Amino acid sequence: QYREKMIEAAVEMDETALENYLEGNMPSNDEIRALIRKGTIAVKFFPMFCGSAFKNKGVQPLLDAVVEYLP
Repeated sequence: QYREKMIEAAVEMDETALENYLEGNMPSNDEIRALIRKGTIAVKFFPMFCGSAFKNKGVQPLLDAVVEYLP
């Protein structure tokens, strides 16, 4: 249910993606990533990550997200 909400928020970043989604076509993972990047750059929403540098948990996914979603 949360993934569906995330996808709905992401497709709102692009008119074509929104139309396709409303027609029942799910965006691919690459399209979702591109839409999340677009929304992040536009300051429409903010990806959230958690982890612990002390225990080295969640650090790599955070770094990957910085590269993928931020300008």
